[in-house]
Amino acid sequence: MGKTAQGLSDISLRDFIAAVGSAEGAHGVVSTAAVAGGLGSSLLLMVAALPQTRTGSVADRTKLIEAATALTDVQQQLIETIETETAVKLFTARNMPQANDAERSERQAAIQLALRASADVPLEVMRVCAQGLELAAAVAAHCARAASAEAQLGVVLLKAGFGGARANLEGKLSSFTDPRYVTSVVDEVGRLSERTAAATSAAESSLKVLPA
Repeated sequence: MGKTAQGLSDISLRDFIAAVGSAEGAHGVVSTAAVAGGLGSSLLLMVAALPQTRTGSVADRTKLIEAATALTDVQQQLIETIETETAVKLFTARNMPQANDAERSERQAAIQLALRASADVPLEVMRVCAQGLELAAAVAAHCARAASAEAQLGVVLLKAGFGGARANLEGKLSSFTDPRYVTSVVDEVGRLSERTAAATSAAESSLKVLPA
């Protein structure tokens, strides 16, 4: 994205939204996915910190404190992911000289290396959002019913972050020339998707509003 050089965490929300909408945005999907996950983790942190819990028990409070500690780490990892810039490396590789076989081979190797770096970013967003959703399930099981709407939105945002990063990653896979690497990524995407589905289902089940 155009603002990445100065650090996306250093710009205002208004500027970030404008940057995502710019045609010059190189990392719009991945950065937006990371921001969505970060906002989701922030909401869940707020819910976990509320004085009220599901039953008012010490066990509830202990579980929420543990979840909040881990969610703080999730939030920080997502912020760091937003700052990661790989588009410049890919642009540089694609503009390497290719006047002969040796240069073309060097250029192709550089492109593949840059592509792997660019694939690592959405994959990391997926991993962190999956972890966030597992923590969301713990928060949902122990938080006060009055905070269900906030917790539900936190789950939705983390799920959106995961889905956006997955879509971005899957769009890159056809550019790779190493089938073993592609297979390893596809396998990890499958594992992370299963974790995410299970955690989302558990969280949503705990947050269902009881009939009056």
